[in-house]
Amino acid sequence: MFGLFKKHSKAAQDLPRYQDVYETMLYRTPPDVPKGVLPTIYAFRVKDPSLSPDPRPDFVLLETDEEIQEWQQAMAGSVVLNEDGHITDEPLLRWNDIPSLLTADDEIVATYLPVADDANWPALAVQAHPFDTAVTTKPARDRYYFAQNKVVGFL
Repeated sequence: MFGLFKKHSKAAQDLPRYQDVYETMLYRTPPDVPKGVLPTIYAFRVKDPSLSPDPRPDFVLLETDEEIQEWQQAMAGSVVLNEDGHITDEPLLRWNDIPSLLTADDEIVATYLPVADDANWPALAVQAHPFDTAVTTKPARDRYYFAQNKVVGFL
């Protein structure tokens, strides 16, 4: 009776894309700040808050067109799973480790507002300090102070 049964390979389940899991929002720079002085900021949060222990949005600071394109490509790509099989947002946050290329002599405090005012996204305050300024805590991206939630969505 050998050879009568075909071996069926289990089809691998296609992973969702990050844009299937997260909704995003572009934040506009304050109108009184010259173009290029402050970074472009995108926010993202899980579409279904019940899938995350912390459904608050994360904010991504992007300073170059290349960074913006790479972030959008990551959003369009398949999700990455951590060792526990949960979706990790690390590919979407990796640019926060790149030191800022911007230079400033003055301290800047700017409030960003979401492009869509009625979408229930919070306002975001960004505080920037001149280089080599003594600060008590290390900013997430060189001179930018940036509160970042480590949201992990579950499959």
